[in-house]
Amino acid sequence: MRGVPVRCYASRPRSVVEVLAQARTRSGDDVLLVDPERSSATTYDGFARLVEGAALTLRATGLSTGDRVALLVRNGLEAAVGIWACARAGLVHVGLPVDAPPARLAELVELTGPRLLLTSAELRPTAHDAVGRVAAGPQVVDAAEVLLSRESGWRDSEPLPDEDVTYSLIATSGTTGRPKAVRVTGRMTGHAAEAYVRTLGLTPVDRTAIHLPFAWVSGHVTQLTPAMLSGGSAVTMASFTAPLLVQVAAEHRVTWLDVVPSIWELLLRSDAFSQAVLPQVRLAVFGGAPAAPGTLERVRERMPQLRLFDVYALSETCAPVTVLADAEAGRRPGSVGRPMGYVDLRVVAPDGTDVPRGEPGELRLRSPTVTPGYWGDEALAVEDGWFATGDLGRLDDEGYLHVGGRAVDLIIRGGVNIYPAEVERALLATGQLSDAVAVGVPSGLSGHNVGVAVVARPGVRPDVTVLRTAVREALGAHAVPQRLRVVEELPRNRNGKPDRAAALLLLVDPASTEQPPPADARRPGPAPARPPSS
Repeated sequence: MRGVPVRCYASRPRSVVEVLAQARTRSGDDVLLVDPERSSATTYDGFARLVEGAALTLRATGLSTGDRVALLVRNGLEAAVGIWACARAGLVHVGLPVDAPPARLAELVELTGPRLLLTSAELRPTAHDAVGRVAAGPQVVDAAEVLLSRESGWRDSEPLPDEDVTYSLIATSGTTGRPKAVRVTGRMTGHAAEAYVRTLGLTPVDRTAIHLPFAWVSGHVTQLTPAMLSGGSAVTMASFTAPLLVQVAAEHRVTWLDVVPSIWELLLRSDAFSQAVLPQVRLAVFGGAPAAPGTLERVRERMPQLRLFDVYALSETCAPVTVLADAEAGRRPGSVGRPMGYVDLRVVAPDGTDVPRGEPGELRLRSPTVTPGYWGDEALAVEDGWFATGDLGRLDDEGYLHVGGRAVDLIIRGGVNIYPAEVERALLATGQLSDAVAVGVPSGLSGHNVGVAVVARPGVRPDVTVLRTAVREALGAHAVPQRLRVVEELPRNRNGKPDRAAALLLLVDPASTEQPPPADARRPGPAPARPPSS
């Protein structure tokens, strides 16, 4: 790829259409998708017939190969059929987040330029509001009418998509600037599905609950496609609460979950999240942010049968970059595991040279799962096949990766680099907090001060002195938070990650005073990592 040899799974599926084509012949009468909102259970063969019918309907509207089709629908049968139908018809699916305001949706519509926007009656006013803000916006059409009103027998003579064709666009969070749309190919999804089936050991008896949006990577790349590849099944959730996830998992015999770490704390607040209620839930994948110290231990106490897999991945790869299996977690606390077999990983200094093992730097990777780019031909930061992730991290002596946050989030105080993730880990290790986010607060004295927004554990009143002492002892005086605010809930972006820009607004106080950095914080420090270009 890009002129550089890369390792690939020899047995990988080349597209989501190929996965479905093979699954329908192997598991045609078995249930693939349960949609509680419709009180429906769709078999593999039934799903394939809907996909084929929807693909023919879409092409009959006059759409041409490569045209974009946007979906603004909640998780359910329509959302799943829409993705596979677009891929089958040679079109490009654009997932729109249902919780986004019209202005944000208008940005994504303008960026991706869909010809059609398929939506539900519930969300049609929002769709029209968004489209009305865009010059020559797409036609707004009822999703069910296009996607669920026609069935057709599978056309075996129809060629399957090439694995390097873009079939879907995944919007990035856009919290640090204008949004981008990551181009997703069959090569990326095929490796992701194969990786999850192999790593988790998925079988036809396994079932997952899809509560993360289909507009994200999680819904169809890391859950429905692996389930389909293994001959398993999935239950869709149109909305999320922790009690509802527990209820769905119990009622529908769910065996594996895919969550973001903040959901663990929500689940732990439910007494029903226990082995007694969910004995069949045996696997869980999580990633996107560090879990608070002690959280996973409490999860294991409640669910001793549960095997946990900590995954480091990016929207630009879809497939896991590293995985930390449960058996390794005790030996490598704070790590996100070792690289997958199809990933080469480097840690580099600002000048692009490799740093010694154990030293921090920017993560670069080479993999067949790296996106060909962003929609609109925006350049991807790739040099000699190496993708610059913009993430900071280090590799330990056994090759386990420890992620330190985004390069653009690096705090530089008095010339010393401070990694937000390390401050957050030190704070959470006190046991007083359930969540924390550290940011650099601009300072005329020191460049940045460390500011933190924290969430207390239920029934705990955080001791600020203890929190600051914990950071001082773990990292030194230069990393001690100068500003600290206790909040009920951290602001998060639509991917469930802490919204650092919003957290900074919580910490900016014009009336506050700041102290000069301590003497040991004013020593010369290493140059900051190069800000990512993506």
